[in-house]
Amino acid sequence: MSLSKDNIWKLLAPLVVMGVMLLIPVPDGMPPQAWHYFAVFVAMIVGMILEPIPATAISFIAVTICVIGSNYLLFDASELADPAFKASKQALKWGLAGFSSTTVWLVFGAFIFALGYEVTGLGRRIALFLVKFMGKRTLTLGYAIVIIDILLAPFTPSNTARTGGTVFPVIKNLPPLFKSFPNDPSARRIGGYLMWMMVISTSLSSSMFVTGAAPNVLGLEFVSKIAGVQISWLQWFLSFLPVGIILLIVAPWLSYVLYKPEVTHSAEVAAWAGGELKNMGRLSRKEWTLIGLVLLSLGLWVFGGKIINATAVGLLAVSLMLALHVVPWKDITRYNSAWNTLVNLATLVVMANGLTRSGFIDWFANTMSTHLEGFSPDATV
Repeated sequence: MSLSKDNIWKLLAPLVVMGVMLLIPVPDGMPPQAWHYFAVFVAMIVGMILEPIPATAISFIAVTICVIGSNYLLFDASELADPAFKASKQALKWGLAGFSSTTVWLVFGAFIFALGYEVTGLGRRIALFLVKFMGKRTLTLGYAIVIIDILLAPFTPSNTARTGGTVFPVIKNLPPLFKSFPNDPSARRIGGYLMWMMVISTSLSSSMFVTGAAPNVLGLEFVSKIAGVQISWLQWFLSFLPVGIILLIVAPWLSYVLYKPEVTHSAEVAAWAGGELKNMGRLSRKEWTLIGLVLLSLGLWVFGGKIINATAVGLLAVSLMLALHVVPWKDITRYNSAWNTLVNLATLVVMANGLTRSGFIDWFANTMSTHLEGFSPDATV
């Protein structure tokens, strides 16, 4: 990435924000290290928004700064005064804690599952199968798009990999069959509706499963570290299920009513999908193996919570995928999205934990509780 004037400005902006905050007097009652840490945290957020360099690199740099400056950013005077307290050792232990997070590795395992869908072609086959049997009517095709995304979501914690990498390559072939093109009045024929359904489907599927999107797991980690509440894969799914079912039923129909496509019935879509399936041939051994691993993982996530941790299930599935030659190790090492997300989530988990470690969360909670005293729960929310 070249250092243009725009990039230089974006690179300096987080430093300016941090510098200004450090010059502001520490708020009453807040530990000094908490305010200093919060300045670094806000600077990191600004940097991740502007992205003068990749967001993962910014969070990595933020953790490094906090480890090196731990005496001023993390630890209070009483800890530093204790001869038995090894600040540098404790700071490094804190900085690497994110890489031991079970939720971070759960996401990594789900990413490798997504790679399995891509390498074996199973994701494309599932999409084509549903399009073939539900594609004779535009409305049912909309439902097919949502169902495809939901079926892939438990094992694909990336909207880009799932909707952009699996669903879109299949669906994008359909509008041209009806001479429907983007940025053109012909989009109203069918293309606009199909593209809108992909937006809806990825939003719904990302919310339904904790492994449907990486930010879900990051949010769980924040709740766990700050509030001390543990939410399992099954609890998340069951909590969203009532709303999810309603959205699954209503969203395609409502979109169809509000933005009704000109093409409502056609045998061409199903015929095209059938031809593509025929070209793919029968299910391969790798696809059958992946189906078995998917069912095994879902079964353990739903029913095996008391026996085996959800992250262990994901790592078991990855191990079996390697042992059974579903995905070669070299493909995993080249899967940049998985490794990038691993580092990104691990560093963000650490930075979120630092808000508690420095004393910022305690100060904020006490301050807010004082100001909100006397308000009803509804007014507080």
